[in-house]
Amino acid sequence: MLNILLTRPQAQARHLADALIAQGVQPDQIIIDPILKIAPIEAHCDITAGTGLIITSANALSYLPAALRGSQLPCYCVGHATSQAARALGLKAYHLADTAKALCEALPTRGHKGPLLHLRGTHTTLDMAKHFRSTSLRVKNLVVYEQIALPLQAETHEKLRQSSPVVLPIFSARSARLLGKLTLDWHRHWAVALSPAIAELCREAGFGQITTAAQPNRQAMMAVITPLMGVKSG
Repeated sequence: MLNILLTRPQAQARHLADALIAQGVQPDQIIIDPILKIAPIEAHCDITAGTGLIITSANALSYLPAALRGSQLPCYCVGHATSQAARALGLKAYHLADTAKALCEALPTRGHKGPLLHLRGTHTTLDMAKHFRSTSLRVKNLVVYEQIALPLQAETHEKLRQSSPVVLPIFSARSARLLGKLTLDWHRHWAVALSPAIAELCREAGFGQITTAAQPNRQAMMAVITPLMGVKSG
């Protein structure tokens, strides 16, 4: 049986592991070893200046400033799950797209002049403020968390150096880049990428097998992973 290595931040990795076990993956097939941890960071922006929010990652909602909770501010989100979580925090959330790029294309159609605050981490694949700088839509960055790199454990390195292939679900460009920097030979291992952009980073890292989810969400990732692990997808 294949092993699967979950390198997401601890809470997200545990949640994914529980979902895999519920689908029939054996617990001893699952290795949890985060390559990132999410930590709050002091926001340096006047949140009262914002007339709406942009949320491209659910991580930002974990560190939503207290003054914004229950505010019913318009909140433009990537992903259904993130939209639901934003509503639960008292925001008037709209699911506009499943990727940050698609959200950028959809935002101008909403007629919102801003300023919009993009709640984000220190690392991002798309700088919203820069993207909209030359347009009529005003967007400001509000960095509320950081993604801190972590080393993989020695036991994990040993497992990855063995001949048996390991499945690695990769949900972010940051994780893909960090894995690619490790002194490991990835050609025998199988990457499951959230998006084509992440799949390209996996190719650059040298993964021998790469499968891209049909949609950039956890359900689509599960639909790829569970057959690889020898069980039927949900």
